Amino acid sequence: PTTALDVTVEAAVLELIEDLKKDFNTGIIFITHNLGVVAKVSDRLCVMYAGEMVEEGPIEEMFESPAHPYTRGLLCCVPRIGDDLTNNRLWSIEGRVPHPAEREKDACIFAPRCDWRKKGLNLSDKSLVKDCLVKHPQLVSISDDHRSRCFLGRETLKVPWNDYFRGQRRTLEHTEIDDDLDTTDRLMTVDNLKVWYNERNPSLRAMLGLAKKRHVKAVEDVSLRVIKGTTLGVVGESGCGKSSLVKGLIGLEKPTGGKAELMGLDLTIPVKNRDLSLIRELQMVFQNPDSVLNPSYCIGQQIARPIRKFGTVPKREVRQEVERLLRRVKLAKYYYNRYPRQLSGGEKQRVGIARALASRPSMVICDEPVSALDVSVQAAVLNLLNEIKEETASTMVFIAHDLSVVRFISDYIAVMYLGEIVEFGPVERIYPPPYHPYTEALLSSIPIPDPKARKRSIVLGGDVPSPMNRPSGCCFHTRCPRRSVLPDGGAICEKEAPAYQRLGDGHRIACHIPGEQLTQLAEERAKAV
Repeated sequence: PTTALDVTVEAAVLELIEDLKKDFNTGIIFITHNLGVVAKVSDRLCVMYAGEMVEEGPIEEMFESPAHPYTRGLLCCVPRIGDDLTNNRLWSIEGRVPHPAEREKDACIFAPRCDWRKKGLNLSDKSLVKDCLVKHPQLVSISDDHRSRCFLGRETLKVPWNDYFRGQRRTLEHTEIDDDLDTTDRLMTVDNLKVWYNERNPSLRAMLGLAKKRHVKAVEDVSLRVIKGTTLGVVGESGCGKSSLVKGLIGLEKPTGGKAELMGLDLTIPVKNRDLSLIRELQMVFQNPDSVLNPSYCIGQQIARPIRKFGTVPKREVRQEVERLLRRVKLAKYYYNRYPRQLSGGEKQRVGIARALASRPSMVICDEPVSALDVSVQAAVLNLLNEIKEETASTMVFIAHDLSVVRFISDYIAVMYLGEIVEFGPVERIYPPPYHPYTEALLSSIPIPDPKARKRSIVLGGDVPSPMNRPSGCCFHTRCPRRSVLPDGGAICEKEAPAYQRLGDGHRIACHIPGEQLTQLAEERAKAV
């Protein structure tokens, strides 16, 4: 029930479910691929793979001592807020879930993807895996109330489940103020960008032109600088303006005001009027690959089309270029002749990434590319994006509502609320305090994949105001849990829009509460939990 919801709505839904369970003494079966949600709401956990249960037991024991290789792999795939920022690789499970018609009845169904069988890892007795391809394992007891469907039994517990390798990320040098950046370092510049939509008014007065025109102000005075070779993460609740900002930059919506440039080329021109050279330099990976893949054409033809359109390579080399792109996104060349219906969700998203790279763009915009994927596929796609960025020095704008994912992949982060950027800075400055009160609420709502973790979410009151009737003063004052610390109950918040507080290293917060006081409030709250 919480898949693809932003973290604040998800937190409210989970609290509601917990209250209903207590009030009505109700048993709940909760189906999800979000391990943080599982840890927060469950008492017992059942892990399923390819149609059968592979492990089950009490929630705390399952997270602390997972026994089945698949369960251990899932836990390793999840990006965590506490991870070292130098990590740029997540553990990912190789291969894909087998089709129902391809599932072996006389073998372990997970054996083709199991690292313990293929690599041995730290097994002292290699004979333990000799039956994986010839016998179907039964559930064995790990403890009194914990069972696993694996021939290894308790043998896996000798190795910590999180004993896996992650890569290293290069360290960026951050500037104090964005405007101090040398122009050669700026790939994209956005100044006071606005994206407004006309209100649809079916009334007779409107049809006669007598009604006052109203606008949905989806993006309001957004200014950004994106540096070459970096990834900018944009986060916020649903309706905060993330997608409208992207549509304005990509040319699907004409900006109402402001300026936006990519390498000196004007981005405020609608895509249908843009020169091919500009379209070539700015490409996009969409949230739902099914909406952009034509079911009537094979994968190779769909990747080849932009290559021919932009003249990336000579015509005689198009097939070779398509196969190179398939290898780049970790797909074999035989995928050239496959159709979208023959691909899994993760493979379709890889094809979407290959298509975006076909023109060799300077910048790629990723609009929530992993929000609907399960954790193992998500890890593989995130690793792929990081590899591409490192190998090609690509620049990315990554849109998401999952702050754990954004923290893992981004160099800089912009937090949006009601069409405005309320906080901006390098990733290592966004996650420790001081926070903008909205950022603090988002971070408090992230489900932690640890049932022992005790964390109290900040549930924001009310709904996001309508972009047609924007609040006066600070756009967040109607829901802000911190405004009461200011004199007169935060009266200034209703009257004046806050200026950015510049807190060093390019970190800025739009809030009337001083940065030192925001830090103190966050630390007091952390001690109280």
